[in-house]
Amino acid sequence: MLHKISFVAVMAIASCAYAADARPHYGKLTATEELIRREILRLGGDWESGEKTKLVSFIGDKFESRHCEMLTHLPTLELFYVDTCAIDDFALSCLSQIHQLRRLQIVECKLEPESFSLLRSNRELKEIIFDSVFIPDPLMTELAKLPNLKSISFNECKGITQEQISTLKAALPNVQIGY
Repeated sequence: MLHKISFVAVMAIASCAYAADARPHYGKLTATEELIRREILRLGGDWESGEKTKLVSFIGDKFESRHCEMLTHLPTLELFYVDTCAIDDFALSCLSQIHQLRRLQIVECKLEPESFSLLRSNRELKEIIFDSVFIPDPLMTELAKLPNLKSISFNECKGITQEQISTLKAALPNVQIGY
């Protein structure tokens, strides 16, 4: 059992802030985003002290690609669950900067398959789960180039053939592939 202090946020807008009024550098926040950011700061207490809350799980529901930049301010993030989002170059570039990310769960998202090459630098990423996502051939090619993975799951995904699964298993023989 993990002995870390953790909490799950629907949308975390956490920046290293000295005060609740500090503005993050990625632009003007919507009213909802600002309220969520303030709540995270309140829950986490003093983010500048040595006893920071460690955010290890994050749920992004109806996330936009631009929101992924906010995640780069969460260095202890280990699990990212994203639902109904466009996973494009920008989003995956941001995710590749979260070096502790171990598990990525993608649900009902639109994917840009070639962008997954950006995750190659993330050595801690061990598991990717796709739920209800269309899986094109180029994505399978990019997944085959992620040698640090231990598990890939395709739950209720469309576009997958048995031939693609066989090819992926051949490319990543030590990876558990669920189909």
